[in-house]
Amino acid sequence: MSFIDWDAIADEAVDVLRQYIAIDTTNPPGNEDRATAFLAGLLAKDGIESRALIAAPGRANLVAELPGESDAKPLVLLNHTDVVPVEADQWQVNPFAGILKDGYIWGRGALDMKGMGVLELMTMRMLKRRGVHLHRGVRFLAVADEEAGSEYGIEWIDREHPDLLDAAFAINEGGYGATSYLGIERPLFGVSMSEKSPLWLTLRATGRPGHGSAPHDDNVLDRMVRAMGRIQTWKRPYLMTEPVAHALRGAHAEGYLDLNPDRASPQQIVDRYRSLRTLVSNTISATGLNTGIKHNVIPATASATLDCRLVPGYEHERFIDEVRKTIDDPKVEIEVAFASASPSSTPETELFGAIKDVCAEVMPEAALLPRVTAGFTDSRTLRRRGVPSYGFVPMLIAPDEQGGMHGNNERVSVENIRLGVEVLYKVVERACAVTD
Repeated sequence: MSFIDWDAIADEAVDVLRQYIAIDTTNPPGNEDRATAFLAGLLAKDGIESRALIAAPGRANLVAELPGESDAKPLVLLNHTDVVPVEADQWQVNPFAGILKDGYIWGRGALDMKGMGVLELMTMRMLKRRGVHLHRGVRFLAVADEEAGSEYGIEWIDREHPDLLDAAFAINEGGYGATSYLGIERPLFGVSMSEKSPLWLTLRATGRPGHGSAPHDDNVLDRMVRAMGRIQTWKRPYLMTEPVAHALRGAHAEGYLDLNPDRASPQQIVDRYRSLRTLVSNTISATGLNTGIKHNVIPATASATLDCRLVPGYEHERFIDEVRKTIDDPKVEIEVAFASASPSSTPETELFGAIKDVCAEVMPEAALLPRVTAGFTDSRTLRRRGVPSYGFVPMLIAPDEQGGMHGNNERVSVENIRLGVEVLYKVVERACAVTD
């Protein structure tokens, strides 16, 4: 194979990412068709055919494939094209300008996940340009609506085009690398093989409306405030499920975690490492409270929204029953707005072996750690189909950059784009190329 000028490839990737960020795909409403048209045009420049899959007006998904020479199932490079909303007045720069400043590309989606999408795009283009012979195909899948539950994206594809999810394994977001972990200054690559499951609940209640000057005992707002208060003061136990224990064993073996998770209790681990509490507990974030029509009117209805994230393997119905008992008010109804869960992925695959080998070659001083993603990703849909799916974003994110995902001033360094294009390409080539 010919020499690869990684610096030139990284420069190209930076330029593509800046243009991509400038395409506003804030969800809602999404408008992901703008993104798929952009990506399709770039693939076409290298002679890679693609097709758009329209789930609804403006809600497009894109698929492109480099075929393999055998009947082996393909590797899927999965990414989503939508981004979360911004509070533009809180940013240092225009979040949709794709500004290059101080060695970083700034903008919504730089990390979550247009940056990774560009790494996958460049991998496809480089495989094509270099005429790499593949023993298994590589499928590029850019999907819509991940940030709102994937109804127009991977879940729609699962229903309407399930053949596209028939794969040997997949690479997606979720397993970001880091410059340090748990106070230890040593770089690491993360591979997420499991994730917490989302359970979005809506609490609803009704009461007797009336004049604000005449208080009574059936005020629905009082009822909802009591329910939310009980939720907020609910002391839930810390839990050690096997996927989390596996991740913490890896951190312990590499010297990041002083405590052995097979000997220490979850409470002891949280007492020592406060940042790990979300991994060993079912979390609840109150995200909405809606009621009231006028200052002097007692309302008739009230609702509240809860974003619950459950440790891997925890049953949804069990948790809902626990919420119901905690609220202890039969007049407060609980509705499920969104729920999803998936099994863990095994590390016993050709792809995981390639990830391990390439990371060791490119950056031998870095650790490779199994991770559990606190958020949820589109990997869950593939995992439900039995496809091993790995969150693997080969970038080393510093602590001050991590808050940009879903926050203000999201950015990714040019150095990380340079690292990412090399590592991801080499992983895919090793897992899929014909060997002599």
